[in-house]
Amino acid sequence: MAAGSMMQTHGDFDVALTKYRVAAASTPESAPLWNNIAMCFFGKKKYVAAISCLKRAVYLAPFDWKVQYNLGLVHLTMQQYASAFHYLSAAINIRPKMGELYMLLAVALTHLEDEQNARRAYEQAVLLDQ
Repeated sequence: MAAGSMMQTHGDFDVALTKYRVAAASTPESAPLWNNIAMCFFGKKKYVAAISCLKRAVYLAPFDWKVQYNLGLVHLTMQQYASAFHYLSAAINIRPKMGELYMLLAVALTHLEDEQNARRAYEQAVLLDQ
């Protein structure tokens, strides 16, 4: 898994996926592994595959804020703002002191035309990440 992570960091998603396939054979119930596989698909702009892998990761580790965050990020990218709101809200409940989560939530709320709550989320993001 470490080799795949290094390849992923350098943007070589195909090689990383190959390494992760080997890791999945021995540890198929690893949420971090499925999260990494998903983000490789995200890097390749294969968003449906990314969501599928992230949903498996969230099933395995429902309280992992990174998986919730990544699901929110992928849904934002796909312009599925209600779904992005759902997963980003879950990530904020798990990790309430991270300003970036509030910023992404504000983006989703802006697209959902909830200006008042979007403004509150932006203000919270600024408050946390000065």
